[in-house]
Amino acid sequence: MRKSLQLLLLLFLFPFVACAQDVNRITYISNEGFLVECRGKKVLIDGLFDQIDANWCDSPTKQTVDLMESAAPPFDQVDLIAITHKHIDHFSEGVVIKHLINNPAGRVLCPNQVREVLMQNPDYGRIKDRIVSITPAELHDSSLIVSGISVRVMRLEHSHYMEQDLATGEMKNRHQDIENLGFLLNIEGVKFFHCGDTNPLNKEEYSTYALQNDSIDVAFLERMFVARGKEGMAIINEYIQADHIVFMHINPANVEAFAAHFREVDNVSIFEQKMDSIQIELLP
Repeated sequence: MRKSLQLLLLLFLFPFVACAQDVNRITYISNEGFLVECRGKKVLIDGLFDQIDANWCDSPTKQTVDLMESAAPPFDQVDLIAITHKHIDHFSEGVVIKHLINNPAGRVLCPNQVREVLMQNPDYGRIKDRIVSITPAELHDSSLIVSGISVRVMRLEHSHYMEQDLATGEMKNRHQDIENLGFLLNIEGVKFFHCGDTNPLNKEEYSTYALQNDSIDVAFLERMFVARGKEGMAIINEYIQADHIVFMHINPANVEAFAAHFREVDNVSIFEQKMDSIQIELLP
């Protein structure tokens, strides 16, 4: 694999330090939410959501939510808001719409189910022309350009959550009807892949999309690839092959263990603090 970039952890106290012309950033918001700044573009992926009263995932602080809603730095002049699916730990319709009202240039790329939730907000009419919704069929993808950014949109099965159906007694996947998308962003030749809440064992999907041929620079991957052991890691190694991996959606109680496990692995990052940043130094 080629090495087109280097990634360096920044100090938590200085996540928004101005960088040199060819230095860009990834900032961890919480859970699967990231702010990507690259080649003069800003992209928010699964970051615009509210605080959640739960211990199974990170959620942004009130201060961060206020900054996102008001489109204040570092969330000013965001070009693209990409949302993988409608779950509350990935997007909040109120936060998204307030951000768009305060960021007139921003546009949203999301599955149809997310648009349906946004439409329920009384202010939807003020921002509706800036929502691009698409849900490809299973095992299908689409390519489009939004806010000057080339995006490959892939339908990816949501990871399974099995529970008993009280009426039939049978086990049922709670998430079987969720429209989950994967995004491959190409920002002037720098490529970022975000899988949302993918099923890390769906080999049919990943072999079909053949991301290993896309020369991905940074892949944001569900921690379940690791939790599923050899099968999940085999899909990463065979069908994704990113230069750098950021594992996400890690239970706060498990973050320290994940960080320790990958501490000596040069091309893997685990964010331990919300609003920490990684600096991307693009190489010639």
